[in-house]
Amino acid sequence: MNLSPECIDSMKTWVNDQQTILEKEMIEAKAKEMQEEIDREILWGMLKSIGWTRVMLPTLVDNKHAIDIRYWLEENCKGAYERRGRDFIFEKEKDATMFILRWS
Repeated sequence: MNLSPECIDSMKTWVNDQQTILEKEMIEAKAKEMQEEIDREILWGMLKSIGWTRVMLPTLVDNKHAIDIRYWLEENCKGAYERRGRDFIFEKEKDATMFILRWS
């Protein structure tokens, strides 16, 4: 395939433009993720300061384990709770204690 220099230059420009767009999207996505993490840490810090209990599980075995935990939380927690991955925070200390006894 023989391409003209103008065509090659046009393709190079297009590829560079696409790369720039992709890099910008990746940076924006990471910045949003970091901001959400910072916001969560601030909020959870405030919750801890008013008596909530934070628990970090050492590991999640698999997706079934995570689903089992979710069902357990819904069925057993009397107070509010939040979770992100292996990180949990409980409004009621008793809920946190029961959670630790069951899942740690």
